[in-house]
Amino acid sequence: MLLNFIPLLPIIVVLCFGAIRFWGVAIISVLVWAMVEGAVRKWVFPGYQAQILLVKDFILIFAYIGYFISARKNTDLGPKSSTLLLLLIIQGAYCTIELINPNSPSALLSVFGLKNYLIYLPLAFIVPDIITDRAILRKFMLMTCYISIPIASLGIYQFSQPPTSWINQYLSHEEGVEVISVFGESGEGDFKIGRARTSSTFSYLSGFTTFLLLAVPLAASLLVASIPKRRALLIVTAALILSIGGAATTGSRSPMVVYALSGPLLLLVSGSKGLLPIQVALRFAIGLAIMGIATATIFGTAFSALEYRANNADSASKRFLSPITETVSAFETSPIIGTGIGSNSNAAMTLIGGDYLWWLNGNAYELESARVMQEIGFVGFTLVYLAKIFVIILVFGHLRKCKSPLMIAAHMTSLIFVTVHLVLFTVNNPTGGLMYWTIIGVSIAAHRIERAEKRSRVEQDYYLSRGYPLGDVALA
Repeated sequence: MLLNFIPLLPIIVVLCFGAIRFWGVAIISVLVWAMVEGAVRKWVFPGYQAQILLVKDFILIFAYIGYFISARKNTDLGPKSSTLLLLLIIQGAYCTIELINPNSPSALLSVFGLKNYLIYLPLAFIVPDIITDRAILRKFMLMTCYISIPIASLGIYQFSQPPTSWINQYLSHEEGVEVISVFGESGEGDFKIGRARTSSTFSYLSGFTTFLLLAVPLAASLLVASIPKRRALLIVTAALILSIGGAATTGSRSPMVVYALSGPLLLLVSGSKGLLPIQVALRFAIGLAIMGIATATIFGTAFSALEYRANNADSASKRFLSPITETVSAFETSPIIGTGIGSNSNAAMTLIGGDYLWWLNGNAYELESARVMQEIGFVGFTLVYLAKIFVIILVFGHLRKCKSPLMIAAHMTSLIFVTVHLVLFTVNNPTGGLMYWTIIGVSIAAHRIERAEKRSRVEQDYYLSRGYPLGDVALA
C-alpha cells in the first residue's frame, strides 16, 4: 500500500510544505476539496482512491504545524472553550494509550483508528483564527450555500438515471465490483428495478447526507435572520429547495426528521431573539409551507421513493432506539478496554485483508456510539461523548448570549448540526468529522467576533466620554 504513494509523493510534498506557510488557505482548501474528493476517487482516479483519501489528512497535519509555529494564533480561548480543549486533550491522551491495546488485531489499524478519532479536533480552535471578522464569516456561510447548489443538483440528476449508470456507482474497494444502494427492487412502477440512492460528489451516500444536514439548516438560518440580500437571497433560497430535494434522493430518513424538528426551533429562536415579530413569523411559516409544497411537487418522485423506503425498511421506533440498544450490546460483548482503536473502522478489512472481522467475534456493530464503545471501551466512550455533550452546551451558550442576526444564524446552524451528531457519525465518517469540528470552530469564531466588537464599543464609549475625538479613539 505504501508503494502506491510513490507516484503522488512529489505532489504531496509540495502541498504539505505549502500548507505550513499558508496554513489558513490550506485548511479552507481542504474543506472545499472534501466536497469533491469522492468524485475524484470514484470517477477520475479510482486506482488511487486510498491515497487520495489520505492526502487531505497529510495537508491538515502540516497546516496544523504551520498554525502552531505562526504568530497569528489567539491564546485567549475563553473559559468554556478552554474547558473543551482540556476535555479533548484528555480524550486524545486516552486514545493514544489505546495504540498499545493488546486486543487490537493490527498496529497499522490502530494508527488509522487514532487518526479517525483525533485528526479533525484541532479545527475547532484553528477555524476561529481564520474567520476573524463578520465579513469573512458571512462570506464563509454564503459560499457554503453556493457550493450546495451544484452538489444537490448532481444528486437529483443521479436519481433520474438508472441504478446501473456509471454516475450512480459508489466507491468500490475491489476493482471491477460495482457498488450501489437502491430504494428497493420490488413493488410497482419505478421500484420494480429499484431507484438509486444518490451520493452526488461524495464517495458514499453517508457523506452526501452529512453535507445536506448542514446545508439546509444553514440556508434556513440565513433566511430567518434576513442575512442575504438581492442576488444572494435567490441563491440561498435555491440552495434550500435543492438541498431538501437532494436529501429525498438519498433515501435516508434522518435528514427529513432533522428538518422537521429544526424548522419550529428556528422560528422559536428567531422570535425569542427579536428577529421575527409574530406577524412576520406567521408569514414566514406560511412561506415555508408553500416552499415545502413546491419542493415536494417538483421532486415528487424522489419523495415517493423516500416514502417507499420508509414503508419497507425497519420501523422508525426501532431505528430511534438503536443507538441505545446497540451501545448497551457493545458494552456487554466487548472487553472493558475495547477491541482496539479503529478495530471496527470502515477500513479494517482493507488494511488487514479478508472479508470477515474475525477479531470482533461476530459483533460488528453499525452505529457510531456502539463502535466507539466496542473499540475504546467504557472509559473512552465516556470521554468522547462527554466532549460531544459539552459541545452542545457550549454552542447553546453562544446562541443564548448573542444578539447579532449573522451570529444567531451561525450558532443556530451549529447547534442543529452538533446536536444531531451526538448520535450520527463523526469518527467513522471523515466528512462528518471534518464538518463537525469545523462548525464548532465557526460557532466559537462568531462568539469571539461578537465579544471583540462589544469590547471595541465599550472602549470607544470610554474614550468618547472623556472628550477624545474619534480619530484618537481609533489610534488607541
